[in-house]
Amino acid sequence: MSNTELIPKVLKRVRLREQNPSVAEEIAYAFSLSPLTSRVLSARGFLPDERLKNYLVPTLKSGLPNPSELKNLDAAADTICEFGKADRGIAIACDFDVDGLSGGSLVYDFLQKAGFRSHVYVPDRFSEGYGLNERIVRDVKKHGYEMLLTIDYGTTNKKELELAKELGLYTVVVDHHHVVSNPPADIFINPHQEGCGFADGTLCAAGLGWYLVVALSSRLKNEDLNPKNFLDLACLGTICDMVPLQGPNRIIARRGLENLANTSRPGLVALKNVCGVSHNVSCSHVSFGIGPRLNAAGRMVSGELVIELLTTQDSRKAEKLAKKLNKLNLERQATEEEVKNEALKQISSRGEVPSGIVAWDKNFHTGVIGIVAQRLVEAYYRPAAVLGFDQGKFKGSVRGIKGVSVVQLLGSLSEYLLQFGGHDGAGGFSLEETKVTLFAEAFNSKCDELLRDVETEPSVEADTEADLGELTPAIVRELKRFEPLGVGNPSPQLLLRSLRVKAIKLLKDAHLKATLTDGKNLISGMMWRTKEHPALKVGNSVDVVGKADINTFFGNAELQMNLQAVEVAA
Repeated sequence: MSNTELIPKVLKRVRLREQNPSVAEEIAYAFSLSPLTSRVLSARGFLPDERLKNYLVPTLKSGLPNPSELKNLDAAADTICEFGKADRGIAIACDFDVDGLSGGSLVYDFLQKAGFRSHVYVPDRFSEGYGLNERIVRDVKKHGYEMLLTIDYGTTNKKELELAKELGLYTVVVDHHHVVSNPPADIFINPHQEGCGFADGTLCAAGLGWYLVVALSSRLKNEDLNPKNFLDLACLGTICDMVPLQGPNRIIARRGLENLANTSRPGLVALKNVCGVSHNVSCSHVSFGIGPRLNAAGRMVSGELVIELLTTQDSRKAEKLAKKLNKLNLERQATEEEVKNEALKQISSRGEVPSGIVAWDKNFHTGVIGIVAQRLVEAYYRPAAVLGFDQGKFKGSVRGIKGVSVVQLLGSLSEYLLQFGGHDGAGGFSLEETKVTLFAEAFNSKCDELLRDVETEPSVEADTEADLGELTPAIVRELKRFEPLGVGNPSPQLLLRSLRVKAIKLLKDAHLKATLTDGKNLISGMMWRTKEHPALKVGNSVDVVGKADINTFFGNAELQMNLQAVEVAA
């Protein structure tokens, strides 16, 4: 039996959102939209009002909150300008994921263009781990920078910030993680702090970094410092950090993707080339092409490669760095596959799948354990922890399911852990080797308890029912007005009932292609990364949920449904 066959086929159940036909009619009339698109919008809670107008035609001017509403932003901008103009030196310390690296690059690039002396520091994932550390603080002081500006961490770095203060550094923290208590920074920017709530706390570090640039540009009055020119970097973190693509995030992502399509940054041009991305850039291109290559640097070697790539003005250097990131990503994929297969073997050898999955091995590469944990959740729909060994202790990464908060789960198991942190969907921790088995048992027991109160089967929420005859190329183009798509703004999911399976074909030994008919019309239904499905049998009558798309192959265009769920029709 191959490792792929060890993965169970977790079938998704179909749910239909509550329908509001009268509101759909009003939307169709007010905005000249098709009945189908209007039904989707009304099912998502939209009314024919200003909010829907801003959604359909998002603009920077009308759709973004005032920067001055972000607590302490004005003070930070004033102080950074003061330090920059006095040549006192500004050191940026950022995380090694796409959000931290794009946010750090964005602010660094702005400061460089403003003529402010600055430098970027990135922690080493393997020897130092996440967050601000003593080495960075001392290096900042050693190299003559008087301000330490953190991006994507700092909220919980009390000890390191106190050291910075002892060394005479002025500290500014820009972060978006959960706040228990404010850190000892001179200026603290975090929407989650008491008295803030800016943009409902949904902005990632790159988004906050862009807002900092907006505030700085208003004080420096230089055409080269137009904040719109930095949206290509801001959108990278916004999309890859999986924040809700609603409100300000959706506008940053949308305008950023437009900039990215025509970017002149040598690093992004080179990266697009190795990804095979041309003019039209979508969220998928960032999520599955550009993002993984940027992440590969921090996972496999050092995030500093990304800072170099995103900020260089040398096209030849950018080309070399992009190729290096592409190679690192291939290595990351191979390493991920090895760790995933070993984890699957461990789970299979234990018999029944537990409520909480824990897989560990001293040889697991700690740069990919988070991705593998997510793959296990996708396979089994159970909270999953994957652990590797590094620096004399086990380091773990956890991914959860809907209804189970990972950070609360880890908090309940803190007696076994040296450190832990995270949020509802994901978290990380470390523990001593002697505690691993005890942790695995406790993790399963706690998950067993938590899963009694949550759905243990994944589901797909259909926005509306549609007839196959309604699906036309014009409708598919109209549905693109929902883009950019992502967390909090998924692609319109259409429910088509009682279609007959006319034919089934397996493509590249990996993907199912079904020919579906309502008796009059035909459409192809694709189930990606699925070799078989119990409902997809020739002759069956099925209900399907998926995204309508147009597949262009060798110049031929045909309508296609990318299927998320299939059930035998009642």
